[in-house]
Amino acid sequence: MTRSARQLCLLLGMWFSVVALTMAVSVFLPERPAKDSPALLYPIDSVATSSRVSEQKSERALIANLESMQLSLYENAELIKTFPILSKGKEGTPWETPLGKYAIQLKEERHFSSIGGVWMPYSMQFYGNFFIHGWPTYPDGRNVPIGFSGGCIRLRTADAKEVYGFAPPGTRLLVEGGGAQERFSLTSRYYLRGGGSPPTLSAPSFLAADLLLNTVLWERKADMPVHPDDLVALLSGLTALETVDQYKVVRMSELLMGRPMLRKTSIGAADELPVGTLIYPLIFGGNDTAAKVFAREHGTKQFVKYMNEKADAIGMEQSEFSGALAVDAATTTARDLFLLLQYIDRSKHFLIDVSQAPERILYDKYGDERYRWENKNPWVRGEDARYKGGMISISGERSGSAMVLFDLPVSEFGGRTVALIVLHSDDVKKDVENLRDFVSAHFVYGVTRETPLGEEAPPSSLFDRADPFDVKKLLEDKLEYEKEI
Repeated sequence: MTRSARQLCLLLGMWFSVVALTMAVSVFLPERPAKDSPALLYPIDSVATSSRVSEQKSERALIANLESMQLSLYENAELIKTFPILSKGKEGTPWETPLGKYAIQLKEERHFSSIGGVWMPYSMQFYGNFFIHGWPTYPDGRNVPIGFSGGCIRLRTADAKEVYGFAPPGTRLLVEGGGAQERFSLTSRYYLRGGGSPPTLSAPSFLAADLLLNTVLWERKADMPVHPDDLVALLSGLTALETVDQYKVVRMSELLMGRPMLRKTSIGAADELPVGTLIYPLIFGGNDTAAKVFAREHGTKQFVKYMNEKADAIGMEQSEFSGALAVDAATTTARDLFLLLQYIDRSKHFLIDVSQAPERILYDKYGDERYRWENKNPWVRGEDARYKGGMISISGERSGSAMVLFDLPVSEFGGRTVALIVLHSDDVKKDVENLRDFVSAHFVYGVTRETPLGEEAPPSSLFDRADPFDVKKLLEDKLEYEKEI
């Protein structure tokens, strides 16, 4: 064979190799999973990003960053001025300042807070009990002390006056930051490992995703509209914490008779209890009686309005609620419930703490037990150390839905918090545990395994010691892989 013939063969071989590689990539690494496929491994959009001024539709907008403690004013996407935030709600408490997208609502130059018992100058309500305002004063004229607020965004009074004049009702407000937020690492990612195939789940819709990294590990029809069942209680509880005066009292006898009345001051009845304690039976088991009490504070219609405003603020674009109870009409998706769980973990962790409590006991002034509510969550009752909060709804013996968090050993450097959303399952506990065990056994998060040609390979890691998935089997099951980011 002549030299030119050999070169021609070499070029043809290289060309066929490129074509084959391209075809392999198109088969094994699709650019985006199909919407209804049980996809494995791909990133989803973050709920809160650091700069979304371009999304604002109005000419004027506000961004409150609770990490840098700055309130920024924008006009036509141009930064106009920045003011220091002097105080916010304490993280991890029921009064933590809520993150999300809002709009300026009620405005008053001098607003009296019935909850705090103080005057708030240049007040701008943006959601429920939460306002932007100047330095508050007691009725006798004294300034409140320095410290955390009751959840409002507190400014210097002169600064609040300027913001008050800048932002008419309807002005968009983005509240962001306020907690440690992980971002995608340039040197780490998730990998599939081990042999075998995924388990069979009865739930028509489910999702498993890394809570902080927004990485979907496995899903099936996560965008399919479904009724949330008792899981609506998590949004009802969140709305109640942010819109209802938790210090009011209600009588247990009135609760049992179905005619609860919330009172600002005690009437001295022996069966009175703080309305805030009803968060526990609500989260423990979707207690509709508790939800009814919270909805009565502002009226059911207004409470439902608050629920939908909160869903919009979080980014739950495919969710709509007509009531606070499990029997009320509602639509949501596994993807939206992931956003809700992610938001609560980051911005209202008190509810996560409630969901992990084994019980809540109220005592009278003599130290005797008055009321006891038990958490029926199977992983709380089983003292599963991996369980990190959430809700499960079981109707009948086994069927139901769940949105729960587990700390799973999928990282070389420690556990990762993984959200498991399972909807309308025939056996919800079994489906959650099968999904949890599959993720634990077959996913690993750690440093990227990329070694340039000519360089020495890195030391053996957890990934290198694991056998790869049976690709043929996965393709037969219509599973897909993430394309390199």
